[in-house]
Amino acid sequence: MTKNSFTGKRGSPMSATKTHSIRCPECGTAQNVELHDAINVAQNPELKTALFENTLNRVQCHRCDASFRIDKPLLYHDTERDFIIYWMPDTTFTREEIVDHFDKMTDDLRAALPENTPLPCVRLVFTRPELIELIYLLEAGMNERIVEYIKYSIHTQNMHRVPPAAKQLLLNIQDSTADELLFAVQNVQTAALEDILRYPRSGYHNIRNMYRNNPEEFIELFPGPYISARDTLLAETFEEPADDDDSGEFE
Repeated sequence: MTKNSFTGKRGSPMSATKTHSIRCPECGTAQNVELHDAINVAQNPELKTALFENTLNRVQCHRCDASFRIDKPLLYHDTERDFIIYWMPDTTFTREEIVDHFDKMTDDLRAALPENTPLPCVRLVFTRPELIELIYLLEAGMNERIVEYIKYSIHTQNMHRVPPAAKQLLLNIQDSTADELLFAVQNVQTAALEDILRYPRSGYHNIRNMYRNNPEEFIELFPGPYISARDTLLAETFEEPADDDDSGEFE
C-alpha cells in the first residue's frame, strides 16, 4: 500500500482525486479515469450527495457504454462534525494489512495536527453499506459501539433468522422512529435487503447508560478500529466473512 497524503497545512484531509487504471467488468476494456481518493464534505458537499446517490467514482466504459461503480479506498472527512471514516474494501489486501495501514495513516494524521490538537473520531469500514450506515449514525450523534452491541444481541438471540455468516444488520436511521430503531437484514452474498427487525429505542438508551458506567466492557468487545458485531461473532465462531460486492476491478 502507498502512503496517503490528503492533509492540508493544518492536517485536515482535503478532497483529492487521482488517475487510476480500471478495467470494465463487462467487456474487459482498460482505461484511465479520475477517481476520488478522499472527500471533505464540508468543503465539497456535492461529493457527499454523489456518494449517497451512488454516482461517486462511477465510470462509463468508452467501448461498451457500461456504467459501473469503482469501489476503492476512500477517505471520508466531515470537518464540521469532526470525524473521518476510512473505507478500504478488503478485496485486494488482507484485513490485517488494512488495519496496519490504517494505524500508520492515523499516526501520520496525528503528527500533521498542531500540537495539543485532539485527533478527530477516526473509523475504519470495509464495505459501502457500512460507510453509509456509519455516516448517518455519527451525524445522528449515536454511539457506534452501542449500536453494534444491539446488533450483537440480535444476532445471538436470533441465530436461525440472522446467522452472521450469511446476514448482516444495518441500522436504518432515516426510517427509525422516536420509539423504534429499524435494522435492515442484508444478505452478504447478494447484497439484497431481505427483512426488517425492530428494536425499542428505550433499549438503546438503557444500553447507553450501561456504556457510561462501564465503557471498558464495550471497548473490549469491539476494540476497533473496525467496530462490527458481525465480525466479532464470526471471529468467535472461527468463520470467515463473506464478500458482498461485485463492482468493477480496481488496479
